[in-house]
Amino acid sequence: MRLRTLAVCLSGAVGSIPVAFAAYTDPTVLTIEDATREPAARYNVEQLRTEYENVAIETRTPWTKEGETVTFRGPRILDVLRKHELDANASVQFIAYDNFTSEITLDEIRSYGPIFAIDRGCTDADRESKRCSQDQAFTPLAPEEQGPIFLVWPYEELPTAYVPARNSIWVWFVVAVRPVQ
Repeated sequence: MRLRTLAVCLSGAVGSIPVAFAAYTDPTVLTIEDATREPAARYNVEQLRTEYENVAIETRTPWTKEGETVTFRGPRILDVLRKHELDANASVQFIAYDNFTSEITLDEIRSYGPIFAIDRGCTDADRESKRCSQDQAFTPLAPEEQGPIFLVWPYEELPTAYVPARNSIWVWFVVAVRPVQ
């Protein structure tokens, strides 16, 4: 239901997006583009969960309270880039559902190992609300948690100068990745 609400809220914005961005109509699908900006592959969230090794990162974000951490899980971005031979580029662009674009260098990706977070660790509050069962470890990211696909970094490993100067590397609602020309 929340995802449908997000889609309805953003439908006006999608209608004004140029034709080149028409492929970004579903926030649950990650499109990998080639050098000509044509789709080379598309992954829904379940495919990201099953076709790649998913790793967990326990971290805070620039928006969480000091000392508060969240465990995120998803495929390593570098693994996805390697599969599509985008790891030889100097940098890549990550495009969000609202067309926000962030350019990130491969050196940054190699150095800090960000993930396409698609799940977060269940909490006691999640179990009390029945979002998670008692034995469930992770739950899909909801739109209000920057999901369904959120580019997450190990916050404590990033250089101090990155916050807030480089907060744009935390891309919410990621729908596409493309090489920089």
